[in-house]
Amino acid sequence: MTRFILRRLVQAVFTVFGVMLLTFLLFRVVAGDVSANFVNPKQGEKARRAWLQKHGYDRPLLVNLHARLYVDDLAGGETPLAARDRSGEASEALGLSLAGEDQRGEAKYRLVGRAVFRLRDDTPTEKLTQDRPLAAVPRPAEPATAPATSSAPAPPRAVLVLQPSKGSAFEVDLTGAATAGEIVRRINTAPGNAGRCRAGITDWSPADFFDSQFFVHLSDSLRLRGRSYATDEKLFDIILSRAGYSLAIQLPALGLGWVLGMILSCFVAYYHDTWIDRAGVFLSVLGMCVPYLAYMILGQWVMFQLYPPAAWGLSSPVNIYVPVLIAVVAGLGQDVRFYRTIILDEIHRDYVRTARAKGVPLPGILFRHVLKNCMLPILTNLVTAIPFLILGSLLLERFFGVPGLGDLMVASITSRDVPIMTDLTFLTAVVYVLGLLITDILYAVFDPRIRLR
Repeated sequence: MTRFILRRLVQAVFTVFGVMLLTFLLFRVVAGDVSANFVNPKQGEKARRAWLQKHGYDRPLLVNLHARLYVDDLAGGETPLAARDRSGEASEALGLSLAGEDQRGEAKYRLVGRAVFRLRDDTPTEKLTQDRPLAAVPRPAEPATAPATSSAPAPPRAVLVLQPSKGSAFEVDLTGAATAGEIVRRINTAPGNAGRCRAGITDWSPADFFDSQFFVHLSDSLRLRGRSYATDEKLFDIILSRAGYSLAIQLPALGLGWVLGMILSCFVAYYHDTWIDRAGVFLSVLGMCVPYLAYMILGQWVMFQLYPPAAWGLSSPVNIYVPVLIAVVAGLGQDVRFYRTIILDEIHRDYVRTARAKGVPLPGILFRHVLKNCMLPILTNLVTAIPFLILGSLLLERFFGVPGLGDLMVASITSRDVPIMTDLTFLTAVVYVLGLLITDILYAVFDPRIRLR
């Protein structure tokens, strides 16, 4: 059994890894840029770029074989190093932004550009600037009344202004710079620099290979360190505050639904091929055909008639019972239909016919032998409900104003709060694969013929 458990745990690791890769591709790649949902467009491109850098979107996507252009501040002042444009769009094209107060030898502040695959001194400027030319914004045309002898306008230029932490700002003319190395040299040798700023290209090491969006996303999910884009709360704190509401609905609903489903299915199976059995099957199929939303609307309408405070929210202690009752009733038809089929299939086996031929009463056979042999498909059916213990019922919590994880998941989808979606998906996948492992072990407990190898 130990070898079986270890093998299944290894499979679970690869399964969860595949789930995380799929969610990363869906939420980070296919979904595109989500910054528009959290950054006001009026704040400009610099605010958007700062938001992307804060949340790690400036890193390479899958693996890091990239480098960056950097400018270190060596002036030793207390004001952060800043870059702006006197003419042209040099800082915007290079994507320069403040990396933060990270001590790097003599430097206290650092400006970094965007990550570029295998960036070297001979890398063309177009690759460094993502095909945005280092040129100034064209000047307005001369008025028609201008003298014919007036000189032609100067060609557009790209002039970067760097403001060190101490002393005056200085200008760097980047017009016509053909390579990344030339940009570095122009910054280092610019008049007015005097060694206060040092530009260069970051070195790459094997440890940087995993410094990418995917592996950071995977690491944050494993440690539940993801933070909401909307509230900046940690997912772990959110789970602690909301999981209780989801469990308060799903655990009673799962337990009551299973017990009632087993009782009713045994009852109709005992009276097989009678009007009781036919009525039970009819009502089960009817319950399966009614949409889940219809149960919620009807339940809420009834509560508005009987006790309005219990129809929405958690203002009353009895409010939690309404969603539980709806969850039990909505799933009862499917459970009875499924369990009845399993019990009837077991009743027609040879050992049951032999026991009945020897005079053993049917209730004794049903409850002492048949139910035990029916546990394998029943356990499999129960495992499918495990994810809802974590996520809760998405529609039910949203409809009745219960602040559980299901309501959080729906809200994060509508607001494109990627860390919440990915981390809850990861948590659900982990619980689900562990539930499958426990189910396999219980198979061997209920059926001695099964050997776990």
